[in-house]
Amino acid sequence: MNITIAKCSADHERIDKSYTAVETVNAIVKEDTSVVDPTFIIHNPGTVDFNYVICSSWKRRYFVRNITALPGERLAVSCHVDVLSSFASGIRSAEAIIDKQEYDSKTSPYINDGSYVTLCKKVVQCYQFPLGFSSRSNIVITAGGN
Repeated sequence: MNITIAKCSADHERIDKSYTAVETVNAIVKEDTSVVDPTFIIHNPGTVDFNYVICSSWKRRYFVRNITALPGERLAVSCHVDVLSSFASGIRSAEAIIDKQEYDSKTSPYINDGSYVTLCKKVVQCYQFPLGFSSRSNIVITAGGN
């Protein structure tokens, strides 16, 4: 199987990632590996300056977690799936109700997502009725005011 190794400088939490030093290499999958955390065996590409793997056969993109030198100028590249980049088209086409938003210049401070702290004071005042209550009394409770 062919995989692409690359140097990725983008933040892990970004969907769109930019790559440099892209190279396609032949890889063998280590036995008993998973699609989420695979280990690829590759021949040493000359430079070990890569931190990202793209596996078109599995339609996944991976962060490199560890590179181990093996005999015969081979490398064992342990990876972990980059979920955001691997499933970017599905994430972009998903419909959602946004419960919380990050504040930046594009957001409206008038949309209350619960993260804005407002001033709230609870004032309780009790008054004694001078004549007490009878069985036919009406009690009025008010809220608001100054």
